[in-house]
Amino acid sequence: MKKILIVFFVCFNFSFGQLKNDELFKVNDSIVSIDEFNRVYNKNIDLIDEDNQKDFETYLDLFVNYKVKLAEAYELGFHEDPKYKSELNKYAKQLQNTYLTDKKSEEKFLKEAYERTKFEVNVSHVLIRVEENNNDTIQIVEKLKSLTNSFLNLSIDEFNKKYNMDNKMIVENLGYFSAFKMIYNFENIAYATPVGEVSDPFRTRFGFHILKVNDKRNSLGEVTVGHIMTYKNKADAFDRIKNISDSIKKGTSFEYLAKKYSEDKNSSFKGGRLNPFSSGQINSIPFENAAFNLLEKNQISDPVETKYGWHLIKLYDKKNIKEFDEIKYQLLNRLKKSSRFSMVSESFYSTLLKRYSLSYENKNLNYFISMLDSSYFTGEWSIPENIDEEKILITIHDKILKNIDFATFLEDNQKRGSSMPINQLVYDLYKKFIDYNTLEVYKNNLEKENSDYRFVMKEYREGLLLFNLMQEKIWTVKESDSAQLKSFFDNNKDKYTGFEEDRGKIIGDFQQSRESIWLNNLKLKHKVTLNKKAVKRLRNKYN
Repeated sequence: MKKILIVFFVCFNFSFGQLKNDELFKVNDSIVSIDEFNRVYNKNIDLIDEDNQKDFETYLDLFVNYKVKLAEAYELGFHEDPKYKSELNKYAKQLQNTYLTDKKSEEKFLKEAYERTKFEVNVSHVLIRVEENNNDTIQIVEKLKSLTNSFLNLSIDEFNKKYNMDNKMIVENLGYFSAFKMIYNFENIAYATPVGEVSDPFRTRFGFHILKVNDKRNSLGEVTVGHIMTYKNKADAFDRIKNISDSIKKGTSFEYLAKKYSEDKNSSFKGGRLNPFSSGQINSIPFENAAFNLLEKNQISDPVETKYGWHLIKLYDKKNIKEFDEIKYQLLNRLKKSSRFSMVSESFYSTLLKRYSLSYENKNLNYFISMLDSSYFTGEWSIPENIDEEKILITIHDKILKNIDFATFLEDNQKRGSSMPINQLVYDLYKKFIDYNTLEVYKNNLEKENSDYRFVMKEYREGLLLFNLMQEKIWTVKESDSAQLKSFFDNNKDKYTGFEEDRGKIIGDFQQSRESIWLNNLKLKHKVTLNKKAVKRLRNKYN
């Protein structure tokens, strides 16, 4: 250990100075905190293969090297390079998206969705369509309540004959499904209703429903199949699918016959192969049942009839539900595309309102309600000339928003053809206005307000800067370096077979030698001030 320490101190232009207790060292005037070192050390230590590099002094040496190179990069102005700024900006925008959400709410919905993927519910429902802005719905709710017992006890055909002769209701069996197959409100009611019971009437964007849960079962997982199809509206559809089935039994390739004869042109060119699916994803219960009933790989079904035609189905693969961590990001992608993600967004905006002590209530909204008229619903409304545009409407952190800002927002978001009351419209648009501007303020202050984001951005900013510096100074062997490269080879001939034969290895060794010389010069150039007491505390902690 003492030998390592001696090398460490000799290599650097070191001084011991008065640094604060939470400061580990500084390079020139740039301070590195103990917290930063601890964070980087604990994050990277398990990724280091060499045991000697896990030693505290050795790692501190590497970390100081890193900061000295960064000091050089800043001194040379690499951080001002337009390409560097552009790439950093792109990364920042991508990274921001992962922090612009309520993580607790997101995790809650992910876990809920995962638990639901373990089970599938078989559901029938009655739907009476209603426009979203129609609030005169008492009679519809009462009608659905009156149908509950009949819907529970009758088959769908019997129910339709008795109560749906004019086809004003939609009555159907939806088969089995699990998470993400239906809109969130419908899914919630389906999973909350016991098997053999009918739900109370509930509303979705399509109208009012009651649903009956016919069955609940463990998930069948995911299946990958191929199919050959003949259209049902052709008189010889069954005969042709039977002839194809006979040809397969005699040894002809399923995939060859799919390409030649299948009338599903979306899959025939792939030998009939379909994308993997789970229960509820295929709009055909008979097809789905036949696919999941296949047990062995390459097994082919007998002819299956659906509303589309006749099919032969071949099994390629079957998978059970994976563990949560294995499919977490797949679930997250589906969550972001589903109706439930709006609830995650609402939760996130609520946290921002609390952060900035804001509310969606604003007594000044009556001013805007009074200035709107019917022209707003034809897209012809414009901001009145006498608007008190400089009056402050709201302040979000350090951003001042005036009347003219919201008026402009109103003008840009006119609702053509809407029949919504003007006061409700203004309140709804004000909420969107606040959400948008609050999010912008948070994004602009994200590095100050979110420590995780700040550290990740710092790592990427410095990592990209260091990469560009190393690329310029060490890794790129230019034409002008050819003489030095040849000289390096001549001085180390005993290590190589020949210049051309070992050119790649020679260049690698040359780069390593050049970096060592360059780094020693940097250590003399940039002054490193070390907090001796802090180093001692960390040595005791990690050794």
